[in-house]
Amino acid sequence: MPTKRTLAEELASRQRAISVAEFFERNRQILGFDNPQRSLLTTVKEATDNALDACEEARTLPDILVEIHRLAEDRFLVAVEDNGPGILRREVPNVFGRLLYGSRFHANRQARGQQGIGISAAVLYAGLTTATPTHVLSKVEENPAAYEVDILLDTAKNQPRILREDARAWDRPHGTRVELTLKGRYQKGRQSPYEYLRGTAIVNPHARLTLLEPDGTRTTWERVSAELPPLPREIPPHPHGLELGELDQRLHQTRSTTLGQFLAEDLSGLSRRAVTEVLDKSGVGPRTAPGSVNGEAVERLLAALKAVTLAPPSSDCLSPIGPLLIKRGLKNVLGTLRPEFYAPPVTRSPRVHAGCPFIVEVGLVYGGDLPSDQPIQLLRFANRVPLLFQQGACAITSTVSGIDWRRYGLEQKSGALPVGPMVLLVHVASTKIPYTSEAKEAVAETDEIAKEIGLAVQAAARSLKVHLSRSVRRSFAEEKFRIIQRILPRIAEKASAMARGPVPDLTRVITRIMDVVSVETQGGGAAPDEAGPKGSLTLVNYTDRKRRLEVFLELPLEALGEGFRSSPEPLELQRELGRVSFPLAELAPNERLEIALEWPRGVRIDPDDIDVYVAGIDEAHLLGADPLPGDWEVRLPAALVEAAEAAESPATPGEELEEVDYDAAERKEPVASDED
Repeated sequence: MPTKRTLAEELASRQRAISVAEFFERNRQILGFDNPQRSLLTTVKEATDNALDACEEARTLPDILVEIHRLAEDRFLVAVEDNGPGILRREVPNVFGRLLYGSRFHANRQARGQQGIGISAAVLYAGLTTATPTHVLSKVEENPAAYEVDILLDTAKNQPRILREDARAWDRPHGTRVELTLKGRYQKGRQSPYEYLRGTAIVNPHARLTLLEPDGTRTTWERVSAELPPLPREIPPHPHGLELGELDQRLHQTRSTTLGQFLAEDLSGLSRRAVTEVLDKSGVGPRTAPGSVNGEAVERLLAALKAVTLAPPSSDCLSPIGPLLIKRGLKNVLGTLRPEFYAPPVTRSPRVHAGCPFIVEVGLVYGGDLPSDQPIQLLRFANRVPLLFQQGACAITSTVSGIDWRRYGLEQKSGALPVGPMVLLVHVASTKIPYTSEAKEAVAETDEIAKEIGLAVQAAARSLKVHLSRSVRRSFAEEKFRIIQRILPRIAEKASAMARGPVPDLTRVITRIMDVVSVETQGGGAAPDEAGPKGSLTLVNYTDRKRRLEVFLELPLEALGEGFRSSPEPLELQRELGRVSFPLAELAPNERLEIALEWPRGVRIDPDDIDVYVAGIDEAHLLGADPLPGDWEVRLPAALVEAAEAAESPATPGEELEEVDYDAAERKEPVASDED
């Protein structure tokens, strides 16, 4: 007679292990697949992130195409194609058909994807919602033909299930194309594939991105930089981020033969002095085999590592955007809104969180066509990836909202984002971003990161405050200038008519009143067929000092193409940056100078498209242009700097302007009689 099973045995018989794929199949909301709209965006995001990482690792300027085709009311085909190095045939099924399979998880360096979940989770979701396999086409340069395969993900085994595979010709020399059929909803707005790619274009100005939407609309964000970001270098972990169990595991897995070698090579931030000090404090010998360090000795070693002063982790493992490319990325994408002010971008020095280095960067744009009666647009990024969801749960949002923006000239309700015509970009780059979930949609609250975000944002806000106060002063000066130019000539005409004399030159009078250098921009006019559109820049020195100036223009890249001409000839022409500079000889008081410009044929340039910067004069004496931005890193000639300093010092007697003699002309010419 069989023995009756106990309750414990009965319960034990029901227990079994589940694969990671089964877990995420039932909890797909953790990965960002919780509703049709978000699932479609997450699919685009994961495929695009993989494409960008692959291109950058292969040192190839990314050229990425995203296509979204509507197959039915709630069914879409998403295709993402890149010009990366391609994927080896044997690796294609694993990359797309296994969760937690990748090459970056153990690499201690900045990367968009690290967990090996993203694209395979999209394959899982596509198969789950439409039972349609994912089609992958990939070609490496060494192979004459491309490899194509149809894959489903077997959730019970977390293994790829290949339904079809073949070789075929492909006109690309190398690259990958992935096509997924999934259930979704396409909706335009702030949480759409369009906004994701738009944000990606801002922080990846070296990439060319093209989006084909379901309605046939095609949008291309051209690259504005031909320089790839530096490839992050993998570094060992920093002791300040190690836990006891992790240190114990590393001691037993290392290839180092001695503890001294382990400390010097397997960890970062330890100099020879620090290694000696750690060994002395822990009481463990330098020639001890790492695998023999156990129990209490591991605890003493970790305590010594925490107590000794160590160098911070190297920032070589990070790839920040940099101030220049932040500004160019913002201008490339937001230029149609014609913002009036781009604050000098802020890139903070590297800091450490949980042993992982991180850098915070901030860009700020203000005015123009941006809405002034709505909360600011906060663009959040982590490792060059836009964060479009969970804004309220993100450390970036809470830190920005916690700043008193009224001090910087914006309206704000307590604890909310400020209101005003502003776009604020915040980018956090780290080897390990502390996300709130596996969906990687928000940065978790940490003191170190929040502090750096606050300091960077406040630095950009101070630039905005200075700009707003200067704008008020400049608006007053410009209005005063317009009134003087409108009223004084009329007064002079009437006075001359009454005195029956010629109208005097009022330039010196305006100089006495205004004390500014005026810059007026014109452009975009019609031109003959054989020439391009023409423009001009007119400078008038309405100050009582000689001014030695240098003029810089920043224009759309096409404006400086073949066919661009100017008189005088430019001092320096940087076509790749859209910049041109002109040297000027001394501009005497009341003197006028014109720079003639001609654009290439077929290019239309409006005055608003020309950003004018002038070096050699304090901005308090400048109308119609801005001082040279500090982030341009232009080394001005010493003679120009000295001339500017001398011009702002008290005038010498020989430099004083003569008083205007209104009777001089009258003495030279007889007064006309009534009979005349």
